[in-house]
Amino acid sequence: MTDPLFYCEHLAEPGALLSLSGDEAHHAVAARRRHPGDTLWLFDGRGGGARATVLRVTGRGRTLDLRIEERYAEPPLKQVIHLASALPKGDRQTVMLDMATQLGMAEFTPLECERGVVKPGKINTDRWRRICIEACKQSRRLHLPLIHPPATTQEVITDATARGDAVWIAHPSDQSISLAAAVQPGKAGIITILLGPEGGFTDKEITLAIRGGARLLSLGAAILRIETAAVALVGAFAMASWSHAPVKTGYKL
Repeated sequence: MTDPLFYCEHLAEPGALLSLSGDEAHHAVAARRRHPGDTLWLFDGRGGGARATVLRVTGRGRTLDLRIEERYAEPPLKQVIHLASALPKGDRQTVMLDMATQLGMAEFTPLECERGVVKPGKINTDRWRRICIEACKQSRRLHLPLIHPPATTQEVITDATARGDAVWIAHPSDQSISLAAAVQPGKAGIITILLGPEGGFTDKEITLAIRGGARLLSLGAAILRIETAAVALVGAFAMASWSHAPVKTGYKL
């Protein structure tokens, strides 16, 4: 059985003491039955991990006093995946963020589209961050995805091209490149993938995207739900990186 992983934003060096509190401490005590003397594995969301020993449980299980025994780091993947997507309805947002994070999404931007049914508006960043933290814990990823503010298609493409990203926009067309052809194993850099609402991007949005340097990408003949398409896209590009990534070490598998 895999040892559980817990989120701690600020890790200390070996030998130092720190406290874990709130939901993570409660989860460690109530759900995972951790007691003084037990080992706890921590990550900071920025590639850092640590092995710690539980010294004390206080605050009715809401605080753990820990001693850091070992520090280690996980380098980021050479291929960084930025998903800019229209939002699906309700709980399907959770499914999309959870699965995309498990697969290796490094950045997420809620996309404002002309045909979008769900308007990003005031997004619940704290809730989304919690979803991503839980997905990192599940998948043993030490890098927490960066969540950007809502942006239009043109804004995302402008920013992405300015920093040198490879930019893809999912759209069925005779000029679209298949997903299999677009994925390049071992290629380094940042990939920005734009995914529209289930009604698709408008002709205006596609024209502006092409002018901005985006390339058209096809997912085939099927009409997919937003979260299904997101998982397919992130998974395809991520798996190309996995085949060239080092095996994780540093904590018990």
